[in-house]
Amino acid sequence: MKACSQCRRTYTADIAFCPYDGKALSVVSDEEELGEDPLVGRVFIDRYHLTARIGEGGMCTVYRGTHVLTRKLWAVKILHAELAAQRRAVKRFQKEAQAASRIDHANVIQVTDFGTSEEGYVYLVMEYLEGSTLKRAIQTDGPFTLDRAVHIVRQIGEALDAAHAQSVIHRDLKPENIMLLPTDEAERERVKVLDFGIAKVQEDTGDSAPLTAQNMVMGTPQYMSPEQAKGLELDARSDIYSLGVIAYEMLTGKTPFQGGSSKIILNKHANEIPPSPRRLRPELSAHVERVVMRALEKSPLRRPQSGSEFARELELAVRLAATMSKREAERSLPPPDAASAPPPLALERSPADVIMASQTVLAREQPRRRATWRTVVIVAFVIACAFIGGMIWWSLRS
Repeated sequence: MKACSQCRRTYTADIAFCPYDGKALSVVSDEEELGEDPLVGRVFIDRYHLTARIGEGGMCTVYRGTHVLTRKLWAVKILHAELAAQRRAVKRFQKEAQAASRIDHANVIQVTDFGTSEEGYVYLVMEYLEGSTLKRAIQTDGPFTLDRAVHIVRQIGEALDAAHAQSVIHRDLKPENIMLLPTDEAERERVKVLDFGIAKVQEDTGDSAPLTAQNMVMGTPQYMSPEQAKGLELDARSDIYSLGVIAYEMLTGKTPFQGGSSKIILNKHANEIPPSPRRLRPELSAHVERVVMRALEKSPLRRPQSGSEFARELELAVRLAATMSKREAERSLPPPDAASAPPPLALERSPADVIMASQTVLAREQPRRRATWRTVVIVAFVIACAFIGGMIWWSLRS
């Protein structure tokens, strides 16, 4: 685990500098990262017994809390005390709660409550998830199988479509913000999209104090769309680009652009064509590569226009690749020996089927035989007439 000394964000990725402020990251243990917390062990807002501190970011700390009446586990997210007095930070925190709570979808984390406690803590309560982040799964398992990648992309795409239907753009979609919840089937995890901290609600234009200044770049550089890297106005297709980057990483184990400062990575997203996924994973088919690269087009018009559309295209490409691989494998098999060849189809039929088939063939052949005999008779008659006529002509002449 690595942590930034300035913003206190933590990372599991193999990077040396914080993408947000450029500060060097240092390796810390979980105990050093979290340390002691006076809120652990307390009953928060008379409802949640905070039993453990399970994570921390640049703005918030997340606790595991047990509801004192229902005994159900919840995740309680609390804004850092030093930020609680900043109107913009509080507004952004509340906007996360509002954006997530308006999206009712199985693949989006459920937010049930938010507000300010009597002590001045700004909080939100969301469902408690037991699983791992997609980022950790990629680091642990390496490049995913095609079926697993398609299964995850499909769920993320559906979550994005539900958000976009509510005019919510995530703007910070990345593997760290995607949880994989285990199921009974291997590699068939259930997906939860979370952390709408910098989400944009498109129709919310009446706020006199916008949360982000014009041309201000927000998000994680490795997953930002070209228009986001340039500070341009965003729409739902910016999230599709980020989903394309995630698919690229699941299939190859790496993001398209790596190394250098955040500014260099943003410039690459804005101006450079991503490296071919097949260079990193040669067994990928051209069809799969074409679908992933279409999601990474610089122009939003050339990308899939929804998350579900991208998922469908990827699934069809994987199926096509599997079908072609099967045909190539069949063509490479040696021809069967005569001794091991299967019996003729007729021998595999019942006697009744054979008799019926024979009658059908005979019925089809009878008109042909009649026509043949008719032709023979006519030709013979013409020859006979010609011969007789010739004899009569010869006798008359002599």
